[in-house]
Amino acid sequence: MELSAKFTKRALLPIALLLFTWCFVLFPNASREVISRVPRVNFEFPHTPRSPFNETKVALLIEGRALPHLTPLLLHYMSVVPPDWRFKFFGTEEAIQRLNRSHVVRAHINDGKLDIAQLPEGLSLNGQEATSRTFTNLTFYRDVLYPAEFLLVFQTDAMICANSKQNLDDWLEYDWVGASWNTGDRFGGNGGLSIRRVSKIIRVLENQIRIPHTEPEDVWLTSRLGLLPGAHMANGTEQQKFSAEMLFSERPMGFHTGNGGEWLHGGVWGKPELRENMWEYCPEIKMMLPMDAERFIDPKNCPSKQNWKRDTDTSDNLPGIFL
Repeated sequence: MELSAKFTKRALLPIALLLFTWCFVLFPNASREVISRVPRVNFEFPHTPRSPFNETKVALLIEGRALPHLTPLLLHYMSVVPPDWRFKFFGTEEAIQRLNRSHVVRAHINDGKLDIAQLPEGLSLNGQEATSRTFTNLTFYRDVLYPAEFLLVFQTDAMICANSKQNLDDWLEYDWVGASWNTGDRFGGNGGLSIRRVSKIIRVLENQIRIPHTEPEDVWLTSRLGLLPGAHMANGTEQQKFSAEMLFSERPMGFHTGNGGEWLHGGVWGKPELRENMWEYCPEIKMMLPMDAERFIDPKNCPSKQNWKRDTDTSDNLPGIFL
């Protein structure tokens, strides 16, 4: 009896499978309806995660000298510029080697935030004229910087202040923003710390070519960008909030000096109280200044120059550094 029961159970499975198969053959429509009700399981492999960086926003530093403050300056900008901006550095082999010594720099290269390379052949920053040629080169904007639309240009004598309440993205509505030359200007500003709309510059360079040894690139470009149909340029008063170079501004977003920090304009730097306020608001600006302590020391009182104390600056001017 027990053996017969086991045999019956074993026979039921093939019989059921046979009946199920014949149902598919004899009643195909009903079979499809049954199959449609069976839960489906999809196996999807994860896609490559989207980059957290916006390729249309590029912060650009070009420097051929292996300056001691090159690495900390670049990393400072990466900390104060909104996090979705990408950074590009073009320089000489010596400058690139200096950057590559930094573990933090290499980490940013690996995560895709920073690209470093030598400046493409035919482009140079060896002097003011070479700089102007590079920044008025159509290929540079159209191909080398592609697909950038918003370009932050900063040099090693410019600084964005961490204490600023402004956001760099707040200035992206303009085709050009730089340090104001004159509060009465309708447009135009120093290019050493500037935001540029690449598509508008390409429009200019597709129709005009700068004659060598004429106007500096920022003067040449802004005088043409401002005349484009539909141009939106920050005027001289608005730009004072962005960056200060020649004209005093109360807590701008950044500062630009000149000639690697050697040229300091009296309207911004020429009085002790101005400098004291600057040190309090933007102490990181000291990073780009030539802080040679020797000129603060009286060799008559300290001939060895080994032990010294910097006196409080009470003079109206420090000779030789203000324009």
